[in-house]
Amino acid sequence: MKDYSCNNECNSVAKCDIFEFMAKHVGMTVIHPGGFEATNTLLKYLNITSNSKVIDIACGKGTTAMLIAEKYGCNVAAIDIDEKLIEEANYLTKKKGLESKITYYVGDALKLPFNDNEFDVAISQAMLVLVDDKIKAIQEANRVIKKGGAAGWLELSWKKEVTKNFIEKVSTVICAYCMTNVTTFDGWKKTFIDAGINNLNIIPLDFSPTNGGFISMVKDEGFFRTLSIMYNIMKNKEIKNRMKIMNNFFKENSDIFGCGIYYFNK
Repeated sequence: MKDYSCNNECNSVAKCDIFEFMAKHVGMTVIHPGGFEATNTLLKYLNITSNSKVIDIACGKGTTAMLIAEKYGCNVAAIDIDEKLIEEANYLTKKKGLESKITYYVGDALKLPFNDNEFDVAISQAMLVLVDDKIKAIQEANRVIKKGGAAGWLELSWKKEVTKNFIEKVSTVICAYCMTNVTTFDGWKKTFIDAGINNLNIIPLDFSPTNGGFISMVKDEGFFRTLSIMYNIMKNKEIKNRMKIMNNFFKENSDIFGCGIYYFNK
């Protein structure tokens, strides 16, 4: 019998962390909660203009950095700790002809290689759940934005307090290790307050990981990439089986899964 226990290595379809699975095995590029619809909602609150200097922290493959550069025509610095993701981000950015607008860096969100008060806007999505020192990550984003600048996060958030049994299932059923770091809306509020942020705005979003389906994926990934993703799922029994397990888990716990926008002005 195969061992389907989870681990933090992405060496199999069945065992690797959920976000590694979605990116490396399924082929998705937009995997933060709510997709681009949630991102665009967040951007509305950050008052970005063509003259803004923006930093995208934990940028991944650069999809949000490219969205910002295209939408507002501003300059973006994008940073991620994963060198391979930055290599792919550079490649995708050049394909879009946006290399003059976006500069990528390999670096740590807990020690940003930028001066104090350097940016007008800082944005980060699904990053706080990935770091141990969330307070430091928030403080670093606050440090690098100017007085009057804005910082915003999009993070998975529990709609209510969760049980120990639920967290165990998150780890063992869907292999979502980072989700064990998720907290409630009030829990995130406390984290920001502990980081010295007392003017936080919270926008709960209507979100379910299983909502949207094909049409939502097309909006995020584009038509042809969506077809490739769907084909990838259908042709591989392991991927198809894991997607079914994940979707069932999300549906059974739809009263728990949510996401929120957290933003403030310095």
